[in-house]
Amino acid sequence: MKNRTLQLAGLLALLAVLGKFYAPPLLAQVRAALVQDRDEPARNFYQSSNFCSTPTSGFCIVDFPAVPANKRLIVQHVSAIMTMPAQNTITSVDLRQKSGSIGSFFAPIAAPANAAGSAYYSINEGVLNSFDTGAIPEFIVFTSSSATFTTVVTLSGYMIDLP
Repeated sequence: MKNRTLQLAGLLALLAVLGKFYAPPLLAQVRAALVQDRDEPARNFYQSSNFCSTPTSGFCIVDFPAVPANKRLIVQHVSAIMTMPAQNTITSVDLRQKSGSIGSFFAPIAAPANAAGSAYYSINEGVLNSFDTGAIPEFIVFTSSSATFTTVVTLSGYMIDLP
């Protein structure tokens, strides 16, 4: 009986020593596995496309969906193609918040080959714009022409949770 008591005491001492040196790293690994980056761009990817075709108004407004509650939209890239009635008719292109401040201005690039009776312009730009809860991103193309033209726009980026 005395032998078994000594063996049990030795085993408990060994477990205490092992627990002292190996428990903190093991607990740190468990804690690290439970942590997530909720605002990582890949987890909350955002991409939306929309278009407008305007009848002789001098501008084309492309509105995107409003930013959901408790979110912030970070726009990182804008791609657009504009089909204009003639060359050199775009006066301004910008991305802004609807009924709000202007965010980014763009310089459209004319396509090298224009099709019969139309001129194509494109934008493919990296940007950094943010839109808070309820904001409506708006892409506007202004032109000096009074003819009908078309714009197709894609915004991409990610959403983050607001605290």
